[in-house]
Amino acid sequence: MTRFLNYTAVDSTINWERIDTIRQRLTKRQASLCSQRAVFYTQSFQESEGEPYIVRKAKAFAYTLEHMDLYIEPDSLFFGNQASKSFAAPIFPEYSIEWVIDELDGRNGATPFEQRTGDRFECDEATKKALYAIEPYWKGKTHQDQVQAHLSDTIRQAAKQGTLHLGGISMSGDGHIVIDHEMLLEKGLLGLIERAKKRQKIQKDPYDQAVEIVLTASLAFCERYACLLEDMANLEADPIRKKELEHMAHIARTMLRGKARSFYEAIESVYMLHVLQMIESNGHSFCFGRFDQYMEPYYTEDLKRGTLNQDKALELITHFFLLCSINNKVRPYGHTRFSQGYPLYSNLVVGGLKKDGSDGTNLLSYLCMEAMHQTRLAEPNFSMRYHARTPKPLLERAALLIRTGCGMPSLFNDEVAIKGLLDLGVDREDAYDYCPIGCVETGVPGKYGHRATGMTYVNWGKVLEIVLYHGKDPQTGIQLLSLKENYETYEQVWEAWEMALRFYSDLAVECDKICDASLEIYDADLLASCLIANSFELQKTLKEGGCKYDIISQSNIGPCVVGNSLAAIKQKVFEEKVVSWNEMIQAMEDNWKSASSKRIQKLLLAAPKFGNDEVYVDQIVSDVFESYLKLLPHYTSLRTGKGPKISAYTMSTSNITSYVPNGLDVGATPDGREARAPLNEGCSPVQGTDRNGPGAVINSVSRLPNSKVAAGQLLNMRFAFESLEGEENLERFLAFLRVSQQKGIYHNQFNIHSSQLLKEAQKYPQQHQDLIVRVAGYCAQFVSLMPEAQDAIIARTENQW
Repeated sequence: MTRFLNYTAVDSTINWERIDTIRQRLTKRQASLCSQRAVFYTQSFQESEGEPYIVRKAKAFAYTLEHMDLYIEPDSLFFGNQASKSFAAPIFPEYSIEWVIDELDGRNGATPFEQRTGDRFECDEATKKALYAIEPYWKGKTHQDQVQAHLSDTIRQAAKQGTLHLGGISMSGDGHIVIDHEMLLEKGLLGLIERAKKRQKIQKDPYDQAVEIVLTASLAFCERYACLLEDMANLEADPIRKKELEHMAHIARTMLRGKARSFYEAIESVYMLHVLQMIESNGHSFCFGRFDQYMEPYYTEDLKRGTLNQDKALELITHFFLLCSINNKVRPYGHTRFSQGYPLYSNLVVGGLKKDGSDGTNLLSYLCMEAMHQTRLAEPNFSMRYHARTPKPLLERAALLIRTGCGMPSLFNDEVAIKGLLDLGVDREDAYDYCPIGCVETGVPGKYGHRATGMTYVNWGKVLEIVLYHGKDPQTGIQLLSLKENYETYEQVWEAWEMALRFYSDLAVECDKICDASLEIYDADLLASCLIANSFELQKTLKEGGCKYDIISQSNIGPCVVGNSLAAIKQKVFEEKVVSWNEMIQAMEDNWKSASSKRIQKLLLAAPKFGNDEVYVDQIVSDVFESYLKLLPHYTSLRTGKGPKISAYTMSTSNITSYVPNGLDVGATPDGREARAPLNEGCSPVQGTDRNGPGAVINSVSRLPNSKVAAGQLLNMRFAFESLEGEENLERFLAFLRVSQQKGIYHNQFNIHSSQLLKEAQKYPQQHQDLIVRVAGYCAQFVSLMPEAQDAIIARTENQW
């Protein structure tokens, strides 16, 4: 078994060895496609023609839960499967189907699923046959079809430039939510069913009809597991496993019908709702929220009753964490470049301040750290909130876990995140109860609607390139706006940047609304919606405005490349005049290849770079952030004035792996970056340009308007393993975390792997299947990533003290 971080187990009845067995099996799992949901949804939709779409979705969901295959993961203490086998990804034809058909066998120039360089999926002939058979029914009837029919020519041209990327919102469901787990565990689903029935007796409404169908089907789904588990128990020869299966069957019979009866049942209920949401919609970032807070009453009560001890609780949490890795999502290969490593972004957070402002650390906070250490897989996406009064033992436990190299937990600074939400108008109690939703985006559990981030992607590196060419994209020749023909001062360049940024940001908001109008129909997710505050009362889904807070953000990529480039232009072209504008452009077009171009690149590389504690460039990067932030009060969503207390745009730098493919669309830039190299990730320094140590990085980041980036400010850092070895270095790292919190760093996450190890894993992937890395706001198996993403991680500065 894996050694604990800082824990001593005393219960000899706990089978710790099988945790390693399950984990090893899951590291070797193979991704595949499952056609069952697609087939069942098609059959149901064919029978429900003419009914309200929200009801059709509910009936298809119920039909699928009734007929899909069930299985129990070997040796697991929990149950709930999203597809017909482990790590299989369902297909969601109502959102999009054309790309799926193309990628089955490489039609229309597509790369087949089995031939991808990352995120490969196996697909047998029976699955292919089933998917080919349903394709004709969905032609012209999908969310993607609806979006494509309404996109303006300007948006299409911007997408061809590589300035805008529509991403998941144009072809999949939303996700990005945290249901009200506290209410779920306290009341279950029966109460909502009865309330929906009662309202229907007064006045029929498709919302209530759909709620009744969806929640009743969810309870019946649990009953199906009870039957399966009872059958398995009857056939089980091992008396210990037989007893476990019988207990699981009992939980399946009683769960979600009222208040959770035990800690065990509460965990199973939380996990089951997670699975059900991922069957209902193919969005991602269906998150677990503040697990240690809402689970603590059930843990404490079972301890008092003597039905649970600390070791058993740790075992249960670990099994729950492990089971999160049997789920999967398939994306188009083109979009996979933006989101690599089979991510689901199912964030689970511990620690932090409670609603009343007191510290929320409890025993489960520590047990979750130990469980994540035992798990060491990419799911759940494990995080920790911390603040000035976070107990040192919890921060130490987090540091120990980070030191193992598993990439978790990522750390969120309460003081900064809470201020950002309060400034948006979020109620104080709600702001103090925030949680990460997905990668680093933040919101209020049980009260936020979809998409705290992840709306349209805007490539700021491309926007800068268009500015340099006076409104024209040099790669495609497409020109959508006119800018000044000659820049005679830095102020004129800056003015052009603001004009171009406004133009493309306006266009992105227009794109958001087109996608949202379609999702209001196609992403009618009743299960998720009715477990978010105000949806049931307003009889509206989340996309219709059935949430308390509708705070959304786009994904903006490359702010530090832009800031570094502007700093180089300002200093080298206009102040020192060591490079002319034309010389700079010619050298960039040459991609720094000739001797004269290399000379100019050297001069531009010598300009200050963000991440080195240089006020000159740090202020310019901050200005870049502010140039976008000042646009946001002018933007609205389709839900503004339709129910939410707050409906607004904010900012996020959560951009997953999109900094890699976005860089492919951008030529060389004035900061000395080569053409098609990655942009920077989040607010992290450009790869390899931070050379003054970790303290300089946080000093630079502290100069950004971090609290205004209220949907999450991503900082990714890499440390040499020896920098955290031993007690002395661990204390240094703890001090670094405390100083980061004091300086107002919104978020930080860490890779503790040497370049040598990562390069070895590239060369011998079969020997390193258990190597987990922090990719962006999430973790993944290093060997599952595309080579370009692997190289980008290796290129990050390896910090030492």
